Amino acid sequence: MITSAIVGALISGLLVLSLGDAQRIYVSEPNDSNSDSSESTSIAEQLIIGNTGATTPVVEMTQTKRLDIKAVLKAIAPSVVQVETDGGFGGAGTGFFVSGDGHVVTNAHVVKDAQTIVIMTSNGDLHKAELVQKDSTRDLAVLKVDGTGFAAARLGSSADVEVGDEVLAIGNALGLGDTPTVTTGIVSALDRSLQLMAGRLTQLIQTDAAINPGNSGGPLVNAYGEVIGVNTAIAGDAEGIGFAISIDHARPVIMTLLTGEIPKRPLLGVNVIDLSNLDETSRIQYGIFEGAEEGVVIAGLSEDGAANAAGLKVGELITKFDGTRIREVEDLVDAVRDSQIGGGVIVEVMSIDGELRSVEVELGFTEGAGG
Repeated sequence: MITSAIVGALISGLLVLSLGDAQRIYVSEPNDSNSDSSESTSIAEQLIIGNTGATTPVVEMTQTKRLDIKAVLKAIAPSVVQVETDGGFGGAGTGFFVSGDGHVVTNAHVVKDAQTIVIMTSNGDLHKAELVQKDSTRDLAVLKVDGTGFAAARLGSSADVEVGDEVLAIGNALGLGDTPTVTTGIVSALDRSLQLMAGRLTQLIQTDAAINPGNSGGPLVNAYGEVIGVNTAIAGDAEGIGFAISIDHARPVIMTLLTGEIPKRPLLGVNVIDLSNLDETSRIQYGIFEGAEEGVVIAGLSEDGAANAAGLKVGELITKFDGTRIREVEDLVDAVRDSQIGGGVIVEVMSIDGELRSVEVELGFTEGAGG
């Protein structure tokens, strides 16, 4: 089966058969903003350096270097909130404070199309929340409630996370009651990627700590009581496979959402396919040069996209992007993502007659940080 990608947007990877909260997936084989709010800017600056002015304490490990479940729960629980929506897609979810004055992080799919949002804090108080902004491509949202003195969660660094580390997940699992559900497990794998209905998510932490519908948007916490991920998805055809957006990957998006803006990312504007995925009939259909062995095939062009404006053509193979060798779709996606909006890049392509040519392309942009 041929899969394709809109570079800078979505790429096929894992098959999605159904979606809930937490997002339940059925897995197949892998195939700059400004703000006038000094308050939000201050919070964003704190997120950059990994310090949210947190009121949640650092937890000491046990003498045997194990996670102290009760101590971690005591530290993180005051920052965790239940999220309820009326008329939205999510219905019930979880979030956590990132500032003492009421900014809450959750999943975008929890508050999708929500008409009203209410959060319940750990002491049982109810607060009406307003959506500051959301980015569905990264499945993150920031809410705001009135008030001060909330317990902001301490954010850790997912770069320090290793497979086998003990973790704790806390959230409004299944909406069972007024108190959150707590589960523990380990980090099962790092840097996972998933294709969901809303787009592709990358740099995910896989865990066997039970994550259930209602856990979406809640924190995945390390033994020090620090948030290292935002719980977002579960594998529906397996047991003990859950996924969290790594906090290092989430942090810059949260920073932008705090200002009320949606992140933007560079866009090349091509629909591409791995050359290796094409059979002989498909190669003929696209007019691919017979001797071509490596690259990604341009299967389509956005009419108003950067690639079309620069003169790239359907059937040509992209072999290099600004000096980076392109062997497969993932290479191109990564290269575009690391580029600058509006920046000029040199794209090397093999034309349908086998000639190599270099084309200068001025990249466009699209809303959303992408997975």
